[in-house]
Amino acid sequence: MKRLSKQFTFVIIPEANQSVRRIRLRGYLLILVPSVIALISICAALFVILFSNSASVIAKLEGRLDASASGYEQSLQGKNDRIATLEADLSALTAQAEQIETKMVEISQLEKQLQEIAGIQATDVTISSAESVPLGEGGQGGEEIDLPATTEEASLPADTKQQFDQLSAQIDELKPSLESTKAAILKYKQILDITPSIWPADNRKITSTFGIRRDPISGRSALHSGLDIGGNRGDPIYAAADGVVTLSERTYPQGNNIMIDHGRGIETRYLHLNERLANVGDKVKKGQLIGELGNTGRSTGPHLHYEVIVNGNHVDPMPYIREDREERES
Repeated sequence: MKRLSKQFTFVIIPEANQSVRRIRLRGYLLILVPSVIALISICAALFVILFSNSASVIAKLEGRLDASASGYEQSLQGKNDRIATLEADLSALTAQAEQIETKMVEISQLEKQLQEIAGIQATDVTISSAESVPLGEGGQGGEEIDLPATTEEASLPADTKQQFDQLSAQIDELKPSLESTKAAILKYKQILDITPSIWPADNRKITSTFGIRRDPISGRSALHSGLDIGGNRGDPIYAAADGVVTLSERTYPQGNNIMIDHGRGIETRYLHLNERLANVGDKVKKGQLIGELGNTGRSTGPHLHYEVIVNGNHVDPMPYIREDREERES
């Protein structure tokens, strides 16, 4: 302790022409100053080491951050690309759905036309969902079942497009079939229209059938070439099918009579009319009024003598009569 308290004198001898300088220091300063300098040096070294380590760690963190940022950017770009692809797929599917809707409208129109041609009354079918059912107040319950997870969302647009393609192909195949069916039905309807298949009078009372019979006037056996339908004078007489009037005259023994050519070698003739309401060359429709039931010509009373002629030969009209005029109109 005494040595530390002692003073030490340091003599500084400059150049010859300058005075000598003396510095007196106590002993403890000689120890304290070097210790402080050493401590500062150690701290500086530690600071340098720590700073170097921190810089290295910061550099590594910056590298990781840059890598993460790059990864996020790539992921975001991928998601943006996916969104753009989905938007394009959605646009394509929307256009395809509109095309299918147009085709479905055409198919629906064809179906409606077929129903009208065939005389089928369309019925509206309403499919109700759970949301449309009114709910009342009260308890609710039941087992809770989780909905299945959609693990293949990425393939949904492709699957939907494939389904649309299949549906479109089926519609494309169905439309020509329906068109062909429509043409066949129209052709069949045209054949039905020109086929004498309805009763030519409102009355259904048959007074004499087709075939060999005893003539009501001469009493001899003779061929009755048509079907006699009873009624009252002035009752309406209708065309049994579409056709063109080829004969409208008053002769004996036919009286007032009309003949209609229906095509395909089929003709019908209406005899003993009270009045003729169709002239030669008139185009008539099935069920159209052409005359009045009467008692003209060789007749024993008011009736219609109705004949069906096929390729010039008289045939029995009964097999041709399939429906009432009222049923056809309804």
